Amino acid sequence: MFGQTRSSLQRTLFALLCSALLALALAQVALAQQEPATAQPGATTADDGGAWEVGIHGTAGDLTAATAAERAGMWDKLNGWFVRRYSYAEAGAWEEDFKRADLGGTENSYIDSVDLQFYVGHGAPARFTFATNNRDDGSLQAPGDCNTTWGDGDNEWLALTSCQVLADAGIGPMAQCMNRQHLILGFVTNASAHNTSTNTQAYHFGRYLRNNYTLTAAWFAACDVAQRNRIARVIAEETACFNDNPYSSSVCDDVLDDDYFWLTHNCGTESASAVPVNEVLSMPVYQFAPYSLDEAQADLTLLGTAFNVATPRVYLPSVQGNAAGTVGTAEGPGTSPDPDTGGFLVSSNGQLELDTNSGLYRYTDHDQMWSAASAQNALAARAAGATALTADDARAIADAFLTNNNLMAGDAAFYEVVQDTTGTIDRGAVVASAADIAAAETPILQQVIYSRKLAAPTVTAAGVNAITYTVVGPGAKQKVYLPATVPSGVTAATLLEEVDPVGVQGGWRELQPLVNAAGAQVMTTILDEATAAALYLALDADVTMNSLPIDISGREILSATLAYWEEGAGSSQAHLIPVFEFTVRFTETTTNQVFEDFVYVPASSEYLRPLARVPDAPQRTASGESLTLTAADASQTLRTLGVGAFDFVMGYNGADGTYLYEWYLGTVAPENKIADSAPGDGLRSVTFTVPEPADDHATSFAVLLVVTDNDSPNGARSTSTINISLE
Repeated sequence: MFGQTRSSLQRTLFALLCSALLALALAQVALAQQEPATAQPGATTADDGGAWEVGIHGTAGDLTAATAAERAGMWDKLNGWFVRRYSYAEAGAWEEDFKRADLGGTENSYIDSVDLQFYVGHGAPARFTFATNNRDDGSLQAPGDCNTTWGDGDNEWLALTSCQVLADAGIGPMAQCMNRQHLILGFVTNASAHNTSTNTQAYHFGRYLRNNYTLTAAWFAACDVAQRNRIARVIAEETACFNDNPYSSSVCDDVLDDDYFWLTHNCGTESASAVPVNEVLSMPVYQFAPYSLDEAQADLTLLGTAFNVATPRVYLPSVQGNAAGTVGTAEGPGTSPDPDTGGFLVSSNGQLELDTNSGLYRYTDHDQMWSAASAQNALAARAAGATALTADDARAIADAFLTNNNLMAGDAAFYEVVQDTTGTIDRGAVVASAADIAAAETPILQQVIYSRKLAAPTVTAAGVNAITYTVVGPGAKQKVYLPATVPSGVTAATLLEEVDPVGVQGGWRELQPLVNAAGAQVMTTILDEATAAALYLALDADVTMNSLPIDISGREILSATLAYWEEGAGSSQAHLIPVFEFTVRFTETTTNQVFEDFVYVPASSEYLRPLARVPDAPQRTASGESLTLTAADASQTLRTLGVGAFDFVMGYNGADGTYLYEWYLGTVAPENKIADSAPGDGLRSVTFTVPEPADDHATSFAVLLVVTDNDSPNGARSTSTINISLE
């Protein structure tokens, strides 16, 4: 994992294939069922003082697998701690649940009946959308639809995995909707949604909450792990609200005054460098070296020394909150939940974590990163004209720290220095321009970001040539966080000795070339650019590594290059994935806004996820009816399945591969799995009884098909969500 202690490409080639297949043990239930039913929410007029409660909405129409994964990820880490009052998908998620009552909305019975409201779906500045437009309409537009509405009931926090809602043009209108609400968490840029719940923003957000992070720090840390090249933002009523922490039942006071504050976090990652795409015929296959628990524990000890963090325990302590009358307010459950360290070693104070499957680690000084005190200090430093830490000095400090502590990876390359910022502005400035927002911001942290570069022998039309590829993806970045200003008493001569990082993310997986029995490098055939582009335009979210939760009316591919993809911490991965990085020009549906973003598509058919489709699903059915669904045969070519003119199978062993088909109702969770009643049909068919509606929002129900490529070293799996209306 570390720079000089374990080399990545210069060690002896391993003949043993590291196959870290994803193996999830899912218990089957005897009867088909929906997500656990929840009571119909009732109107709330003030904080109810009870257990933490969550409400979940996922609605995008064309990204149903991604919204289902985000919903499942959110609940995964809150289950057993928060009370889930509702979880609505697609047509069951309504705009009126967020809309002010005097405009006909029911926000008092929904968003303002829960402490935490989570939403995933399409967005734009100060706007997020819904798959149905007959429950009030299909778009929540701030401030008009929600002016001074959220928070006068039970709601404290709103989190949105949605594109651009908190962009500079959206921050003022969204803040205007707050009425004693504490935080709104979202994105300045586009966000990325994922089809696998353990990769999602929501999953890692919940994981960090359960490990004693504040909501602000959990949102930003999740962005570092689950996103690439994104900018996240949190709006707060007061700086004290940045410290809201449901783990310790500590929250700020409910207030409404004439100003608001925000923090902006650059989640970082370099885009891929240019390579001669049309000359590349095949790329080498790289596997990740085995990483044992003993190695993980040894690395955690070394990291504890580097960051001066005691690590005698790997579980967070149980923190007694309000029951002892020592922490926070009367809101919340009082006793903290068990921490969730599944797959991670975590220091006893929660500042240091290490993924036992990969060696990826994170160090966070909670007092100095994204906290109320750090925001207040940054604003005070601006007023006092404090000396800023320059980008050159920040890089010098980061380089020295990583090198001196043996944490600088051998294939790391400096990328850039960027700043996290904080700001404040009067609430009355609802139409504040981007220039107004920028003028009100001041640096709170300096980030020094490093990329991973890989020199790989590549088969081209001219023979074998060494080409340097950028490794992209959430797991391929190393970041050092430093104070934005020079501490008092520190001089230029003593910067390197006296300024320490307040946070570090790093430790990417160790690589080994995959070789065959004869010791030769294994190569994978690369799709030509035109085929890969056509595949993306035909299948979009079925093939991309990242989906954009934004309503798109047009796409134009502007350029392409090749790279390798590395997943973030907590994700199982055995091979690097060759990918095309497409630069795409998008047109947003409602506003006709034109913007550019990156899309990543596996560059080899071997690394494509298997196709998950139910071609003959009905659009409507009645509760109590018997329904049979049959999945498309994932071992067939796309052309055979009627998808374009692609004469290949999406899967590691293609037509010779073995594919597992699993069916769920509502979300992918063990309790929602449908018992298969047609084992003689290749396990591709399922028969079940259509469920009764849980409440008035259940005008439809969702069936989720999960197809897993059993031969894929990365455990590749796809999810298709079939939404069927109830008669």
